[in-house]
Amino acid sequence: MRPIEKKHPGDIVRYTDSNNQEIEHTIQTDYKNYGDAKFPLVGNIGLFCSYCEGVEKLHSLEVEHVAAKTKTGSCTAWNNFLLSCKICNTIKGDERINNEYHLPHINNTFYSFIYDDTGRIKVNDKIPALSQKRAQNLLDLAKLQRYPGTQNPPSPKDFRWHSRLETWKIASDWKEKFIDGKITEEDIIAYAKTKGQWSVWFTVFKGVDSVRARLISDFPGTCASCFDANNNYEPIERNPGEEDPV
Repeated sequence: MRPIEKKHPGDIVRYTDSNNQEIEHTIQTDYKNYGDAKFPLVGNIGLFCSYCEGVEKLHSLEVEHVAAKTKTGSCTAWNNFLLSCKICNTIKGDERINNEYHLPHINNTFYSFIYDDTGRIKVNDKIPALSQKRAQNLLDLAKLQRYPGTQNPPSPKDFRWHSRLETWKIASDWKEKFIDGKITEEDIIAYAKTKGQWSVWFTVFKGVDSVRARLISDFPGTCASCFDANNNYEPIERNPGEEDPV
């Protein structure tokens, strides 16, 4: 799950409106109509679901309340907003959220999880026990571990596992083509932005530092400090010295 650097009230974001005009917007503390926060959120973190990482068209992205507004979460506060696809937002529902969950704007959620070539996602067993527990809570909340033939099968409309699997196959093929000099970094980044599934691309391109660097710099809002540029851009602790360093 891509860790993001969410901007704060008073910060500036830029986005392009439907008239192809670039808008410079100052982040507000509160948005009376929370839908008005969608464009600023897109300017900050791009057209991607914060949970499953799928790329979405603007009209299908939803402003997602981290702490559900029906469970004492603020309906209007910028610091309670992320972007979500409809399926992740629906599945997450109105569960009460607290500090017992890893979240992409607070934790290094790429470090939290492992992605594999079957389309599965699981908690990284190399991180501290408390971090594992909180990562598992997020996985359970968004039900991202759903997979056919398991005790957690997907619903008929939940193809998130399949999107990861499909992207893994494409990314692996493109890695071979890149190594053979048949495609460029620009080709990879441009396609990755249209396909989504940032964590799959970042996992597959392990060992190709130049592409990993571009995946961090070219996907808006990616938390660069969550990765060690001197060690193949491997994930590092986002909150070192704290109870939950990840």
